[in-house]
Amino acid sequence: MIRKAALLTLLTALLAPAGMAGSAAAASPRAAAAAPTAQADPLVVEQITPEIQREAATPIAVSGTVTGTPQSSVRVRIHYSPSRPFGTRAELASFLGDRGYFTTSYRTMIQVTRLDESGKLPFEFSVTPRELGMFRAGVYPLAIEVLDAMTGQRIAIDRTVLPYVPADTEQLSRVRLALAMPIVDRPHRADDSTFMDDELRGSISSGRLANLLKLVQTTHETVTWFVDPALLQDVKTTSAGPYMIKTSDGVRRATADPAAGKWLSDLRAALSGKPVLATPYGDPDLAALVHNRLDAPAVAAVQRGASAASELLGREVPTSTTWPVGGRIDRDTLDELAMSGVKSVLLSGNAFLPAPPDDSDATQPGTPRTPPSNVASATTDAALRVDTVAETPVTALLADPTLSQILGGDVSAPGNALLARQRFIGETAMIAFEQTGQPGQTAGQRTLPTRTIVAAPDERIWNPDPAFVSSLLKAAADAPWLRMTSLDSVKPTRAARSDFSYTDQDRQAELRRAYLGTVRRLGQEADAVSTVTAKHNQLFHEAILRLTSAAWRNDRKRAHAFAKQVEGAINDRLGKVSVIDTPRAVAGADGQVPVSVANNLDSDITIKIRVTSDDEARLAIDFPGGVYETDAITVLSDRTQLVNVPVTVPGGGGGEATISVQVLTAEGGKYGKAVRVTVRATDYTGIALVVVGGALVIMLAAVVLRILRRRSRRTFPFDPQNGDVPAPSNETPSDAAPSDRTEPGQARAASVEVERGDQPPA
Repeated sequence: MIRKAALLTLLTALLAPAGMAGSAAAASPRAAAAAPTAQADPLVVEQITPEIQREAATPIAVSGTVTGTPQSSVRVRIHYSPSRPFGTRAELASFLGDRGYFTTSYRTMIQVTRLDESGKLPFEFSVTPRELGMFRAGVYPLAIEVLDAMTGQRIAIDRTVLPYVPADTEQLSRVRLALAMPIVDRPHRADDSTFMDDELRGSISSGRLANLLKLVQTTHETVTWFVDPALLQDVKTTSAGPYMIKTSDGVRRATADPAAGKWLSDLRAALSGKPVLATPYGDPDLAALVHNRLDAPAVAAVQRGASAASELLGREVPTSTTWPVGGRIDRDTLDELAMSGVKSVLLSGNAFLPAPPDDSDATQPGTPRTPPSNVASATTDAALRVDTVAETPVTALLADPTLSQILGGDVSAPGNALLARQRFIGETAMIAFEQTGQPGQTAGQRTLPTRTIVAAPDERIWNPDPAFVSSLLKAAADAPWLRMTSLDSVKPTRAARSDFSYTDQDRQAELRRAYLGTVRRLGQEADAVSTVTAKHNQLFHEAILRLTSAAWRNDRKRAHAFAKQVEGAINDRLGKVSVIDTPRAVAGADGQVPVSVANNLDSDITIKIRVTSDDEARLAIDFPGGVYETDAITVLSDRTQLVNVPVTVPGGGGGEATISVQVLTAEGGKYGKAVRVTVRATDYTGIALVVVGGALVIMLAAVVLRILRRRSRRTFPFDPQNGDVPAPSNETPSDAAPSDRTEPGQARAASVEVERGDQPPA
């Protein structure tokens, strides 16, 4: 059997045309004897050169490796379609996806050959465009298939495309290609001084951020980079000195990372002279913010993004073009961005609903019409003009979904980079042929205006293969139908004729309402902290913006951990201005309750104090509406301010009651939570009246009693009925008690002498 297989291989090689000959490399004597793992790809196409075919007789070299059972026999053949290039991009996609597009011819390139002891068979063959039937310009299908030599069953197949543009092809009107790439990461700091992880260190040294830096250093100067200033700030913080990292049992101190400083410096140099745009600070979920009436943070993120990026990169970096998460947006969000100064938005090519047929292109009878942009035979316009509530329309830049998926796809598996690069080149060639009406396209197409296409990775936190992206950009730059351009050069060709396609699924993907409720509350508290000091600061504003990051859409647990850390930091700051809640007392029907506010900050503050009663039946605030609010008052640093609050104790009231003391900013916003102070209120008025009344009665009784006693002394000293005679008196008339003086107008009584022993006159 082995001899028959070897003889068949030899005869096939001798009989095959020279241009179609293929060869399998001999097994290495040092090949590993171990069988390949089950996950090994049975077919890897490693090389196709040249990538773009220009001459009919120039061989196309194809090489790769077959992996399978050691000593098993296989055949390698190709599938192609002579004289039949793809008519549309939809046909190309159907072929690559094995969805009903069939090739018309096949030919065996590697006859029956055994795999070596390690289960591998390196192969190589060549074929010319003429032998594949490429007789006119276009993009052609090519499939490489591995068959079991014994059963004839397919083991594996790889599909790719071959652009063929003969050197004598009429001059192509080049398609302009604009590429956008993100330098974005999820936040690593919660509050400004606390990192929630130390992942930046590894990413910068040999991970994703290291790959992005390599890519910036090697890419074409027309590539537009979107940079998140929050990431640059995090990197700068780790390089500037020791920093604190939150751990499960507290915090730990990390030393400065010199590699972070070098990464930032190298990035700044690599971006010099290249188009750079800033994302809104923290790359927020703009749609979720607008839909939850958090317009202020959305606008603040746009403004802060530009200023922070400009500061960190040492050049003007605008946020005039915004790249919403997922490449999708709705009218409300676009209106808000337009009002904040955004001039254009980078969206996915499917961000709009399919446009209705455009009758404006009607021409003379018999003249073909431009195919509408929503049909499979034509590519969507790269830029549309969209009216908003702002005076100036916004430009919607539409990234081609297929090209963007290729650019941001995972090409780590062997052979994937080659196939992805071939498809990218093939797709752009199809767009060029759509434009020029080259043979192989749908009938009836006419020459279209110069086209521009945009591509951007689908993933925000993009981990590119620098070698793949660089090779792709080199191939694109070498393509005779492409011309690289920057994103800001893309101008709208017409107005949008349909609305945005923002679905319920898109809304469900947004940050949750409950979570944003927490963000709203923390934002209000951060505003209060920033406005009480004489010089308004921005202590927690960037921390709040980081909480709105779109990265938290798929990481709720981490988002809540960040929010909890920020809340703790804000509360610590709020606690430095406090109401002293020592119990107070008030006596009587009315009085004043002293309220004290302590300022333990290192700067003076300006606040108001609002006091209300929690139980007006026991204790009421003696102020209109039952609310006492001071004017703005200044509390010096490390001092306490005393305010006397007028209160009344209603009849029948008294006892323990509580008042609610709320510190306010000078603008009237709440500063922290209200503090309840216990007041012991006593209504002494009734008791006092009883006591005073009783005292008056006692005093009056005493006076009356005294008067009666004095009057009793002025009566006769004996009773005329008992016949007693008073003792002789030696007093002269002048010594006797004087008689009452007669008041004017009154008669004075006459005196009568009485002899001893005689009866007084009757």
